[in-house]
Amino acid sequence: MIGLLPIGRVIALTSVVYAVLIALAVALSWRFGDNSQTILGSVGFAFSGATALQLGLMGWFYFGWRRLWRWFPILNRLLFPDIGGEWKIEIHWQRHGQEGVVDAEATVRQDFLRVSMEVRSPKSDSQTLIAQPKKDPESGRPLLYYVYLVIPKAVEANPDYPYYGAAILKFSETDGGQLSGNYWTTQKTGGHFHLSRRM
Repeated sequence: MIGLLPIGRVIALTSVVYAVLIALAVALSWRFGDNSQTILGSVGFAFSGATALQLGLMGWFYFGWRRLWRWFPILNRLLFPDIGGEWKIEIHWQRHGQEGVVDAEATVRQDFLRVSMEVRSPKSDSQTLIAQPKKDPESGRPLLYYVYLVIPKAVEANPDYPYYGAAILKFSETDGGQLSGNYWTTQKTGGHFHLSRRM
């Protein structure tokens, strides 16, 4: 999700906040601290405060943002929705003139810095290589660009070798959240994913 923000401005704002807080910490330690305290002691105090700020930011990036999204649901529309959790998938596949539907499960892991999805089906598992959240430039609808590696299970006499796939999934708020979109693989197959959030 951080990729949806103007990263240059985020870095500049974070740097300014760090500098202001360090300056305040040094000023406060000189104003209210022991007058015999050295400048080195004040700088040490300021940097310990900066370390605490850094740990707080890291905690927010990994855990706290989700609480903020619950408090202010408008962030789901302004930035990107929280899609983390368990999902049911219908995989509508087409392969060598044949087609069918397979039911599978997915686990989406999301923090403020990245998104990943693991899919488990009866004959294969897949893992994320790249997942990039975006907003449709015209409609503003959330999209997930997803590149993955499929590892077939040895449940057949001649299992396939691992292969790559890609999908563009569109998010809809219908029925608690849905993701859907077409996929393609390096085996020259394709189809459609339809994910619905487990309640």
